[in-house]
Amino acid sequence: MEVNIKNLHPTQLYLSEKKLQDIQMLYQSKEKPNINPISVLVFGNCFLITDGHHRAYQALLVGQDTISAEFDRDGGDELYHLYAQACEKRKIYSVLDLKNHILPQDEYEAKWYNWCDGFNQAAELVLGVENDDKNHSDR
Repeated sequence: MEVNIKNLHPTQLYLSEKKLQDIQMLYQSKEKPNINPISVLVFGNCFLITDGHHRAYQALLVGQDTISAEFDRDGGDELYHLYAQACEKRKIYSVLDLKNHILPQDEYEAKWYNWCDGFNQAAELVLGVENDDKNHSDR
């Protein structure tokens, strides 16, 4: 399915410069790039991105209004809703809001992965369930 990028809500606080550069190279190749669809969950009148923040950001930069998406069926819906709320507390409501949160790869890994580890542990306590050992920080 095609979704409007403006209707996408991030669940991630940072983007990696390196990942963005890699995706940008795909978009600049002479052959039509084979970009995997992003993964989303329905959240009110928008879609939460569960996988593909970098792809969505790059699509927006090249002027696309829509991007290919598929529904995430891996579970963790409650956790992603909490991630979205954490983004909103940091005034990240849209893909474009991530423009001031692009970090060098080592800083991205340190900040994002550490934040996710702590957040996931706290979420397990709040939600009263274990997070099924899925690490959502690599999305």
